[in-house]
Amino acid sequence: MHFIFDIDGTICFNGRTISPAIQDALDGLRRHGHQLGFASARPYRDILPLLDARFHDVLIIGANGAMSHRQGQLHRLNPIPDPVFADVTQLAQRFAASYLVDLSWNYHYNGDASHPFLNKVDPGKLASHVGAEDIRQPAKLLITACADVPGLRRELDAHAGVELHYHSDEQIFDITAAGVSKMAALRQCGIAAEELICFGNDSNDVSMFLDAGHSVQVGAHPRLAELASERLPLDQDIEARLVDAIARLSRERAPARRD
Repeated sequence: MHFIFDIDGTICFNGRTISPAIQDALDGLRRHGHQLGFASARPYRDILPLLDARFHDVLIIGANGAMSHRQGQLHRLNPIPDPVFADVTQLAQRFAASYLVDLSWNYHYNGDASHPFLNKVDPGKLASHVGAEDIRQPAKLLITACADVPGLRRELDAHAGVELHYHSDEQIFDITAAGVSKMAALRQCGIAAEELICFGNDSNDVSMFLDAGHSVQVGAHPRLAELASERLPLDQDIEARLVDAIARLSRERAPARRD
C-alpha cells in the first residue's frame, strides 16, 4: 500500500518539527513493505527540514500538488502558465494583496517582512529570495494579506486557469494552475486510489479523501469528516493515537508474503 501523509496539522503540530516517535512509526511502514510519501501545501524546500534524512528519497508532493520529487530529484512540475500568472498578479495589485510565489526551489515575496507566515518559509535557509523579474515557472502563489479577500476570491473563482486551495486560516489561500491537487499529483506518479491510505486534516486534503481506499482524518474539519474512513481527535494524545493508527494500518494492510 501507499501511505501518504499531509504534514502541517497532521503529523507536524508546531510548524517546525515532527516528533521522533512519529518519524519512527513512518519508517516502520517501509520496514513492513509499504510505500511512504508526503503531500503538503509546503514546497519541497520547506518540507525537507522537517524530515529526517532517511525520508528524503521518498515521494514528496509539494505546493498542493504542483510539484513532485522522487529520490531527491524533481519528478514533475505543473507551473502556472505565464498569461494566467500575469492575470493573478494584476488582480492581487487591484485588491491590494501581498503574496508569496514558490518556484521549483527559490521564492519571491512582496509583502510585510514581519508576517508570521514567513516563519514557515525556507526554514532551512536552502533557497534564495528572488526579485519579481526572476520569476520563472511559478508553482504556487499564496495570498498572505488582502484588503478585500471576498472580492479577490470572487474574481479568482471566475478564472478558468487557476485552482484555489484554502487553509483553515481563511485569510490565506493558495493559487495553482487549474487541475492541480494532491490526488492529481499522486495519479501522475502512478498511484491508484485503491492502493492509497492517506492522512490529512484540512480542505486541501479533500481530493485525496474523495478517492483513497482508506483515509484518516486528524482533527475535526467538517468537509473531511464527511469523507474520512476514520477520525483521530486533535487533543493532547494525538501523537500516541497517530502512532497507534499507523502501526495498526501497517499490520492490517501488510503486503502478502511470497513464499
